[in-house]
Amino acid sequence: MSKVKFGIRFTVNDYADSELSNFIECADNLEGPDNLNGRYIEFIKALMASDVKPSTLVDIDVLSVFIDDLYNRALIDFIEQHDDDPAIISGGRMFMGRYAKLKEVHGIDSPLESV
Repeated sequence: MSKVKFGIRFTVNDYADSELSNFIECADNLEGPDNLNGRYIEFIKALMASDVKPSTLVDIDVLSVFIDDLYNRALIDFIEQHDDDPAIISGGRMFMGRYAKLKEVHGIDSPLESV
């Protein structure tokens, strides 16, 4: 499995902790080769524990799913503002920023394009 450096710093605040927990819950439906859902869950748990640094090597398929999840959550909470709560909107803005930074670091042109 090909790996790349994660490439960014990712701060886990209350919003991120809650949403990353949701990413784990939704990963049960994730299908892919070589236990993608299990590898994705382990990555998210490491991210929540602040064990993922910019230099951390991440499986490309795991990173791709994470980038897609960040974008999807940012769309719902920031761009489309499905909730009036300023903390949720701010959290969505933070996820959009992390998505944009990962997109820049890894050269992704469209929101759902694989790494």
